[in-house]
Amino acid sequence: MAASPEQLAMQYCRYKTAADYCAGKSVLEVGCGSGMGLAYLRQKATRAVGGEYTPALLEEARRHLPDAELVQMDAQDLPFPDASFDVVLMLEMIYYLPDLDRALVEAKRVLKPGGALMICLPNRDRADFNPSPFTVGYPNLPELARLLQGHGLAVEVFGGFPIEAESGRDRLLEPLRHLAVRFHLIPRSMRAKAMIKKIMYGRLPRLGAVRDGMAEYPALVRLDPQRATPDYKVLYAVGRRD
Repeated sequence: MAASPEQLAMQYCRYKTAADYCAGKSVLEVGCGSGMGLAYLRQKATRAVGGEYTPALLEEARRHLPDAELVQMDAQDLPFPDASFDVVLMLEMIYYLPDLDRALVEAKRVLKPGGALMICLPNRDRADFNPSPFTVGYPNLPELARLLQGHGLAVEVFGGFPIEAESGRDRLLEPLRHLAVRFHLIPRSMRAKAMIKKIMYGRLPRLGAVRDGMAEYPALVRLDPQRATPDYKVLYAVGRRD
């Protein structure tokens, strides 16, 4: 799929950040999709397992990564024994889960003592937030922190990709974005969205496998877990098990 340079940077940021937690450890990526970041994680971790609910995405991942450890699974009922992994990743996927609370129970169950659960998702409190099709809900920063704390995890939260002063081009496009969000004019399919981005921004790079140095991105900023913020496009949370 065609992607904006910022989308590529966001993709790289979440996997580079995850890899820093996974170095030399065993990791489970819940909702790995077509496996775009799994090969990258395997370079850093001692063991990297990709889990995906959707059969078509899992088959695509197997075509790209025939020797990877890939499992079809439900995030709300993980097929692993207790204390199986040092790190569990839920990257850009929790908003599709019918029972997020149950998924967090399962994530904590398969974590080893001292292990970490990392979550990232779009910030619903940003001004131009637009939910994806088929999503259930997006917790904001305080809600996400309370969810993790409610499961006995010690929580740190971060913001990524600060909302910056608009360029002249952005100022021209911003009213159109707000109208599209308000009146539900944004296409539901990923391909249609890609076509609109091409019209608005011209020729774009394509999403693919994650690799070191593929993009630049702003450093994550530690935030107060009790305060919602509209100032960042992406939220990160890390919950550690005792």
